[in-house]
Amino acid sequence: MNTDRRSSRLKLAGAALAVAGLAAGLTVAATMPASAATPAAFPFPTHVTYKVGVTPSGSQSSKDAAVEKAYNSWKSTYLIHGCASNEYYISTKGDGDARNNGPVSEGQGYGMNIVPLMAGYDTNAQTEFNGLWQLVKDHEDQYGLMEWQLDGKTCKYYSSGTPDGATDGDLDIGYGLILADKQWGGYATAAKTWLADFYAHDVASDGHLKCEDDGPSTDTRPSDDMLDHLRAFAAYDPAHDWNKVIKRMEAITTEFTSAHSSSSGLMSDFVVNADTTSPKPAPADYQEDQPDNIVGYNSIRVPWHLGTDALENGTTTAAVSYATAVKESKCLKSFSKGKPGSVWPHMNLNCTGFDSAPDVGDTQAEEAGDSVGPAAMASGDQAWTDAIWNQLSTNPFGDGYYGQTIKMLVYIVMAGDYWNPATA
Repeated sequence: MNTDRRSSRLKLAGAALAVAGLAAGLTVAATMPASAATPAAFPFPTHVTYKVGVTPSGSQSSKDAAVEKAYNSWKSTYLIHGCASNEYYISTKGDGDARNNGPVSEGQGYGMNIVPLMAGYDTNAQTEFNGLWQLVKDHEDQYGLMEWQLDGKTCKYYSSGTPDGATDGDLDIGYGLILADKQWGGYATAAKTWLADFYAHDVASDGHLKCEDDGPSTDTRPSDDMLDHLRAFAAYDPAHDWNKVIKRMEAITTEFTSAHSSSSGLMSDFVVNADTTSPKPAPADYQEDQPDNIVGYNSIRVPWHLGTDALENGTTTAAVSYATAVKESKCLKSFSKGKPGSVWPHMNLNCTGFDSAPDVGDTQAEEAGDSVGPAAMASGDQAWTDAIWNQLSTNPFGDGYYGQTIKMLVYIVMAGDYWNPATA
């Protein structure tokens, strides 16, 4: 079972940034020459009209320009050419999530979403995507999914125990392959093989998502509840019962929030009893060195994921996502007094702040507020949406890989450039 350590992100940022170089002999992807590629079917910017909510104020051209600026910065910092000549990876620079700023499967999945969405603007996108995918293929675990944590110099798995995969990374890698297939074509076999392995090993018998491919079938992680991805899987891969997964994950959200956070809609970092009708918060130190029974660096992603599902799929198809996102947005706006930088990364389920985390005083993280953006949009709150959009252009707390990569994806969603491969 992997033990990704999120609560140390901000405290490790300074030390991680002081490490000399990302890795010997590696070069930033932006320095690589462009190569011939298939023309993008949905070149950035591909504008979409969401089914619910509001968009940030301002012209569409200004929003597209903001995304491009953010992408230039993100790519030059985190998209790395290495370890092999035909590989790319997403560095965890600034967060210390992997040795020598190496990749984790979570980040690799993020990259495999971002890069195809930016194709057209980035003329080297297909080469970069292929390199990201190559690294995944070169580091599969016993179940054909990605080893969750690799050294940045050697790209060898180094965590304890048998190499295993993390569900969030596996989800995003699968979704990235579908994006690539819709964008350029030629990835269908890879995508369907990946989804088959994912279904076999990351989905429990009742349909809920496990936390990792070799873990128990009794827990789940709400930040893995990427329902927009699951709906895309259902449309793309009829060989597996993805609707069963969607229904069970929606049921867990409803059952959990009804019992533990009926007003706020907040969900703890990990949930146990996920195979029953009475899911509950995991014990405090269930998987990580932070209070896993409250909102932490995992579940700050929930309003982003559920808000995005609501935006793309509307208040009927995505009724659970919409209702939960609206509650979370309202709670976090109230707590922060409408200031995104004042959304805490650790929150009790009753919408009060938790300031006794192991890394004492860890009450600031830009990604905590950024992640609320899609939920604010879905809720129809224009002022709150605009406040979050305006924060995206800043980095007041010096966040590294995790915050900046979440920001990149939220930017694409909030700008209205997050096209849906399920309907493409």
